[in-house]
Amino acid sequence: MQQALRLARKGAGFVAPNPLVGAVIVKDGKVIGKGWHKKFGRAHAEVNAITNCLKNGYDPAGSTLFVTLEPCCHYGKTPPCTEAIVKAGIAAVEIATLDDCALVAGKGADQLRQHGVRVITGCCEHQARRLNAGFFKHQKTGRPQVILKWAESIDGKLAWPAGSPRRWLTNEKSRAHVHQIRSQCGAVLVGIGTVLADDPMLNVRLGRAKPQPIRAILDSRLRIPPTSQLVRTARQQPVLVYALATEVHHQRDKVWTLVDQGCEVVEMPEKEGRISLPAVLDDLGRRGITELLVEGGPTVHRGFLREQLADQIMTYIAPIIIGDHPGLPEMNLSGSLLTLADVQIRSFDDDVLIEGYLE
Repeated sequence: MQQALRLARKGAGFVAPNPLVGAVIVKDGKVIGKGWHKKFGRAHAEVNAITNCLKNGYDPAGSTLFVTLEPCCHYGKTPPCTEAIVKAGIAAVEIATLDDCALVAGKGADQLRQHGVRVITGCCEHQARRLNAGFFKHQKTGRPQVILKWAESIDGKLAWPAGSPRRWLTNEKSRAHVHQIRSQCGAVLVGIGTVLADDPMLNVRLGRAKPQPIRAILDSRLRIPPTSQLVRTARQQPVLVYALATEVHHQRDKVWTLVDQGCEVVEMPEKEGRISLPAVLDDLGRRGITELLVEGGPTVHRGFLREQLADQIMTYIAPIIIGDHPGLPEMNLSGSLLTLADVQIRSFDDDVLIEGYLE
């Protein structure tokens, strides 16, 4: 099952809003076939594993299939995986976790049992649920999994002082990892403050073909410059500008300028003088986004935390102490009590990444 989980991760960024799924076929104590869901609308992991098995010259009849998610039992973009499993003569199926989707939800396992296939569930279930946390949340709430990401110095500063010759707090390996995470998320979100201060691209730059996320901007007063890199590249990579409905109506010329350059301006309701973050998540969910990476500054992060809308935390800590400098942004979360579960700590040379799930 651990092999199947590793295979499933290969589909990250390519299969949403479908889940990540990996499958391994074992017979007589030997792995004879492997597969994963590679792309949305294409063959599922179970079918790919059976195809791989046959390609390797093995007969899957009488084998055991290990799969990270309950096989589908309905017709969609592909035929039911349960039919393929039964047709291949597979004798037993080990399922890490059942599917929450109403079209499956235990029906796939039941259908296999009805055809004489032995079904066992629950192996590595917690890992399988975490693997597809965004899929399960989207199924339940219609909203994406929200991942808050930031980089800071040891003393909590988010940027170098003005005039510093250095641009980045973290090293090249940390930044490459951020691009990897971006490629696995359907959308990246920042506030207008980050756009005005950094003029970011918010794209994936890994030197090879990788999925590019939708770029979402919280811009209540429509201050985004038409000359910004985001606007100038909107036709190559989607840009959503979330603005208060009142500003959209008052700044029609600005709206048409942004739209003409390829941006989509989305009217948002107001909540305590700000854009309603729940409404933003609802809109992204309707677009099929299951994972949202929030890279904004402290104001944006505190907004998601204050409204208990965040699901995961990723903080990169550089081995630097910057000290006190007036006006320097910092991640001040005083008054917040946050507990992380399933914490992982990784190093990228001298940088440290702490990540975990908010409970």
